[in-house]
Amino acid sequence: MITQSELLIIKRYLKPKKKEGILKIISIFSFLGIGLGVATLIIVMSVMNGFRTDLIGKLLLFQPHILIYEFDSFEKNKKKIEGILSENKINHQSIKLSYSIQGLVISQGINKGTNIRAITKNDFLSDKLIKKSIIEGKLKNFENNYASIGSNFAADLGVTVGDKITILSSTTESTPFGNIPEQFDFIVGSVFHSGIYEFDSNFILINAESSPDFLKKQGANKNIELKLNNPDQAQKVKDLLEENKFKVFSWIDNNKTFYDALLVERNVMFIILTLIIIVAAFNIVSGLTILVKNKTKEIAILKTIGFSSLSINKIFFITGSFIGAAGTLFGVVLGVLFSYNIEGVRIFLSNVLNIEIFPAEIYFLSKMPSEISIPTILTISGIALAITFLSSIIPSIKASKINPIQSLKYD
Repeated sequence: MITQSELLIIKRYLKPKKKEGILKIISIFSFLGIGLGVATLIIVMSVMNGFRTDLIGKLLLFQPHILIYEFDSFEKNKKKIEGILSENKINHQSIKLSYSIQGLVISQGINKGTNIRAITKNDFLSDKLIKKSIIEGKLKNFENNYASIGSNFAADLGVTVGDKITILSSTTESTPFGNIPEQFDFIVGSVFHSGIYEFDSNFILINAESSPDFLKKQGANKNIELKLNNPDQAQKVKDLLEENKFKVFSWIDNNKTFYDALLVERNVMFIILTLIIIVAAFNIVSGLTILVKNKTKEIAILKTIGFSSLSINKIFFITGSFIGAAGTLFGVVLGVLFSYNIEGVRIFLSNVLNIEIFPAEIYFLSKMPSEISIPTILTISGIALAITFLSSIIPSIKASKINPIQSLKYD
């Protein structure tokens, strides 16, 4: 509980006199240092969250969150998987049958290895990520002997929408000349551009329902694909399915190096930028220490007229904490506003400086990503407040231990 007299003294200490200009400067630098540190941390974390979401979204364009292989009946296993997810209250987007096949594409005398993914037309049309990636052709063309091909792949083969490609399957057929790979003709129905080089250069999508001849010997390449509402739950779901004797891969297993790199980078940036707040907090220590030194006589008088050591402690602790809390609030507001408008800031700076900031051909993203996370903001704010509170403790304890008799002895 703060008394009226304590509050009055705190207000006076937060507004130093003109002759105490150094205290004013230190207080301003403490406020700005903490505010800019918090804002920078929020902005960087928001951009990194945005990068992570966009890159993982593109990475998972042609990868399921969970891939189940070596099973018998699709419908029977689908019901079993749905039961496991429901029992553990895990939400999912879809459970679908697919084929993952390797083959060789021939077109206009050019041969190129490829990864063929066969899915149903309904799954193709309902996938929002795939819809966003189609740059040529129409979604409705995904039927009969039509295929959707990556943009880089199409450029390498020199084909466009409506052209024919021949796929040599990994399966063989007997002929008088021996076993030779089976050949199947497809028409390019659409071209997609995911922004991930591997997919745009190597992947082809075909309709599983209208390609029975192509798929009839591909039972070993049959999979159940599971997409979750939250991709970060993939490891948990994998563990649950493995407990129920399923053979499972998660997207994290397939991209472990990439996933670990993102995680390490995010944590390292968080630690490095937190140091900005810690450095700014030292200004609070310096400011309060100087304030205590300058106010030694006043503190002695306050103790003489009845202020307890606890009251003196509270006065200086709250003074330092107020600067830190105000700086944190300022930083949160600035960081959130900047994060929300970061693409506009990028465009403005690009126009003013006449340079391309964040070029799409390098980062594979058309705009600066930003994703504000409330838990992240609360964590940053909590850390900033904790640091400033701790920084205020030592000077306030020092102030409360001043001996009024010794301080006034020579005055």
